[in-house]
Amino acid sequence: MGLRRRAATGLVFAMSRDPARLRPRSGMTTAMRVAAGLALGGVARAESWRTTDGVSAEGKLTGVFGPLAVIAAKDGTRRVGLEKLDDASLGQVADYLAKQTAAPPAWAQGTAPVTKALRNRLQVLRDGKLVKFDPGARREPEVYLAYFGALWCGPCVRFSPQLVSAYTRLKAKHGERFELVFVSSDHGSGEQLEYVRKAGMPWPVIAFSALGGVRPIEQWAARGIPSLVAIAPSGDLLFHSYVGDEYVGPQRVLQQFEELMDLDANAGPVKRSRHRLEVLRHIRAAGAAATGAKPYVVTLDFGRHQTLEQKELLATLRISARGVVEEAAFEPKLPVVVEHQLVAEAEQWLFLPRVENGQAVPVTVKLPLTLAR
Repeated sequence: MGLRRRAATGLVFAMSRDPARLRPRSGMTTAMRVAAGLALGGVARAESWRTTDGVSAEGKLTGVFGPLAVIAAKDGTRRVGLEKLDDASLGQVADYLAKQTAAPPAWAQGTAPVTKALRNRLQVLRDGKLVKFDPGARREPEVYLAYFGALWCGPCVRFSPQLVSAYTRLKAKHGERFELVFVSSDHGSGEQLEYVRKAGMPWPVIAFSALGGVRPIEQWAARGIPSLVAIAPSGDLLFHSYVGDEYVGPQRVLQQFEELMDLDANAGPVKRSRHRLEVLRHIRAAGAAATGAKPYVVTLDFGRHQTLEQKELLATLRISARGVVEEAAFEPKLPVVVEHQLVAEAEQWLFLPRVENGQAVPVTVKLPLTLAR
């Protein structure tokens, strides 16, 4: 223990090492207790979740990425495969997604709590100075990363080059899907600027004068820095450098975040893992109206069928209420081996089923196929 430091909020802290601990010298205020409790894994509006193999948990759904539901629980964030959730829990995921917009709005017009709190409070380094940040026509980020650090914090200064490198790599891969924001614990605006310059921060910075007014982000301030937090635009937690009282560090958050962003929602395996969810959403969207079966995952191994004379086929498929192919036949008549191969492929196809009176029902459909690219 040693030097006492004054954070941007004006509260006096004592600093220890690895990480640099931010501890109040006197009793915590109510606001600080709330912030610390949230940062250390407290979860508001928790729901019950259960998997098909009987495992249960309490937590709040904070995001759906590809095949995973991200659930913030008291003992840390959990990533649960959608295919593992039971029907009731899957319904909760569908409820969550029904409240989301189809595509992120423009950042400048976004109404999510984090986006609104940051509006007109961000700056960016230009020619050695911090100037107003303008998002232009960029869309609202799907995820915000908040970096809590300071110039006086040795571990922060050592971590900065790693974060700049990771940010550059992630921006090349994921572009506007995310943004990182610096939340300073420096003594003043001059020290903040010095740290931003020294680190060469390419991301937006919360203006020093605005600190204390961006609660959807600042509520996740924790007991030590450097700290990195991934949150949804709603302000809900995805990943934190603290899990309970344990400091796991910003590198772990970077790893978890990158793994999450690398999920490709259009990839075949990911779509398969989302099939039950999409069937449920399809049924809900249909309501009382009747709707036909729709292909969801239909793939062909073109390499197997290059020598086949018939390039245009008609598949007759029996689709179950679960959207699974139960029977398949093909016209015109094919060699037995080819027919067997196509049937095996068709059994792996997935459909959004026919819906009648709010219920999925089996149906037979005819699907034209082309065996040439």
